[in-house]
Amino acid sequence: MAHPLRILIVGAGIGGLSTASALARIGARVDVIDDKPEISVAGVGFGLRINGLRAVRDIGLLEDVFAIGHPAPGIDNYDADGNFLSNMSYGTRDEGLPGCVTMSRIAFLELAAKHALANGCTFRMSTTVADIAQDADKATVTFSSGDSADYDLVLGFDGLHSQIRREYFGEKYAPRPVGGVAWRAGLPNRRKIMQPIICQGYGGKIMLTPLSEDLMYMVLTVAEEGRPRYDASKMAEIMHDRAADLTRGSEFLSDALEDVRHAENVAYTPYSTVWVPYPWFRGRVMILGDAAHTMTPYLGSGAAMSIEDGVVLAQELAKDQSLLDAQLNFMKRRLPRVRAVHE
Repeated sequence: MAHPLRILIVGAGIGGLSTASALARIGARVDVIDDKPEISVAGVGFGLRINGLRAVRDIGLLEDVFAIGHPAPGIDNYDADGNFLSNMSYGTRDEGLPGCVTMSRIAFLELAAKHALANGCTFRMSTTVADIAQDADKATVTFSSGDSADYDLVLGFDGLHSQIRREYFGEKYAPRPVGGVAWRAGLPNRRKIMQPIICQGYGGKIMLTPLSEDLMYMVLTVAEEGRPRYDASKMAEIMHDRAADLTRGSEFLSDALEDVRHAENVAYTPYSTVWVPYPWFRGRVMILGDAAHTMTPYLGSGAAMSIEDGVVLAQELAKDQSLLDAQLNFMKRRLPRVRAVHE
């Protein structure tokens, strides 16, 4: 596509910010909006395996990711009493890349935002889409502030509860609860663990993942019916009690459980999935990342799939082809790959 593309990204999360840099690198003029007043994210940490690391390498973020991340060669599995069960390796190094790197979510977002700004992207926070009017040449977006701008393409990277998906693809693709929930908290890495630990508890799992020599995060996954809401001031104690139930008073992980009582950043997330069938576009409006294909965190691939979406879209938009052909070729490459992981 010959002229510099004007592209709007709705959502300043992992996928949206990574895609902003990918598109800026092919010469696109990129605006990013988000409904939050500042860049933030639910949760504490996440990991990128080799496919995700290849994707951040393609947008020039690999060395910075290594600087903020922690290489994780595999996962050690234990029972609730602390008996070692097995080790699951993330595999040997390939193309000079480790099998997995874990990192802080907010550190990655800050890094990706800084990179996007350095590449000429612009940001507008506390801003949403009020309307999109499309014609043969452009999509005119009216913002919640009342002003408007013309774009060649509008990308909805606005996550599980995507406004763009709901308004332009329909309510039938709303999130579907899967029955599990996650409790997350950042904790001191007192054990100096070097790779993730999973405790197979009674009725759920506890996972500890190092983010650095001094910091780790705990994820507790259990089944909870009804998706209750909890008093924010009691979240740390509730998370502690859920974890204690899983270990039934075992001394294993007792130090980490005690640290949960004092955690100030406990996040509670009911698990849901989204799958939007072919195609992920309606004219000049597209949805990508979790807006199109939210998957459960058990797979450890949601972030990587979102980043890959942006890398592949940029590759197709950089070719000498029409926007429609770029969209169709994007779908041809992405749909089978994402479906294989999602299912």
